[in-house]
Amino acid sequence: MEGTSAAANFSSLPPPSRRLSQIRHRKKKTRDEMFAEIMESTRSERAHLNEWKDTVSKYRKEASEHEDRRDRREDMRDQREDRRDQCEERRDAQDERWRQEDQRRQDATLGLLHEQTDMLRRLVELQERQQDNRVPLLPRYNPPPPSPCSIASSPRRVRTRGRGSVHPPIPPQWTAQAKGCHFFNLF
Repeated sequence: MEGTSAAANFSSLPPPSRRLSQIRHRKKKTRDEMFAEIMESTRSERAHLNEWKDTVSKYRKEASEHEDRRDRREDMRDQREDRRDQCEERRDAQDERWRQEDQRRQDATLGLLHEQTDMLRRLVELQERQQDNRVPLLPRYNPPPPSPCSIASSPRRVRTRGRGSVHPPIPPQWTAQAKGCHFFNLF
């Protein structure tokens, strides 16, 4: 069988004279045809190259736009963070100013309270010294009964319209005692 199939293949080949003429015919192609074929293959390669270049440039353009958008987003984020930091710094500075102002007010209030305490202490000391040095006063509402000889020399009661005087007159000896004392305690 192998012999018959090989013989069949051999019989289907053109005769050697025809093959020789085909080879010669191929050699007779002109240079212009060969140049045209080369130019055609070059054109198709150039078209593929241009298509590839377009694809690459489109990809680069999209990548560049994507990177630009990303850079803009990062810039905006950085600006927001900068504004937030500035706000926090302003808030911290304002808090510090308020704290200092509160401290100044507290110090001023404490200073004022200290001064007032010293003043009250001095007043108490002055009052104690005056009480130690004063002559005891006679009670105001329990005057001694008048003697018959002093009735003529005692001051008269001043009359006012309506009800009259609410308190009895102060004897002159009491007013003399009171003139020597600048601060009196009536209780």
